[in-house]
Amino acid sequence: MKTWIAFIVLFVGLSAQARTLLVSDVDDTIKLAHVKDLSEAARYAFDSQSRFAGMSELYHLIAQDQPDLEIVYLSRAPDWFMGRTHRKFLANGNYPDGEYINRTNYDSDVHKLYTLREVMAKVRPDKVIFVGDNGEQDPEIYKQISEEFAARNVEFHQFIRIVYPKASILLMTPQMMQEGQTGFVTPVEVALDLEKAGVLKASSVQTLIKAVLPKILEQPNYTAEGEVAFPYFVNCRDMVWKWDDAITRFDGVKSVKDRIVSRCKLRP
Repeated sequence: MKTWIAFIVLFVGLSAQARTLLVSDVDDTIKLAHVKDLSEAARYAFDSQSRFAGMSELYHLIAQDQPDLEIVYLSRAPDWFMGRTHRKFLANGNYPDGEYINRTNYDSDVHKLYTLREVMAKVRPDKVIFVGDNGEQDPEIYKQISEEFAARNVEFHQFIRIVYPKASILLMTPQMMQEGQTGFVTPVEVALDLEKAGVLKASSVQTLIKAVLPKILEQPNYTAEGEVAFPYFVNCRDMVWKWDDAITRFDGVKSVKDRIVSRCKLRP
């Protein structure tokens, strides 16, 4: 009888554990790609080294603080074209283990949407962290998935890297940030929001800031290769800073803000 009671308690405990899903786009989200410029995109297509600073550290800290974490790296690029480069990139950048899914069966316009539906059905997460960029379809797709699964009481956190200005996007691919999404240009902003939501520990946020701050402060504005805080092609003038409440809580946040204001040409 005691054995059965212990089993039931264990089963209920495991069932009650929250499962967290992290879905990350690759090109222009964690990897330098410049997808809006064909010649520059070709330059970065087979570059398996150049990446946005601090994103690997951020993902490792999320995995540390969310031990039930499932990670999916999702790309709309076809496997034959970018699959090998992306896999090498994830290994070279020391990204935490996860499932890499690129385009194979679906049309490019629906690949991410259909794949995310499948992933959500498979993982059945309680919390979802979406990380993408404003260069292609990420804002619209992430918003649609969050709406489709709203009735299941899934907690969504959606982050969109500001890579291209609104005017530029409107001329090419109209992808605007959606309601409930947070724009970012460094991993610090993502970490601050996740700490506020109880996903990251305060100590993890401080660890990330300590690791990435030198790159944010010391790197030239228009760096093109390697681990880069502000790649030359990023135009982040539409960034909105909203983390002043964290300045007194975390060392270095004021310096991050000042650097973003300067680089993105924001109003102080």
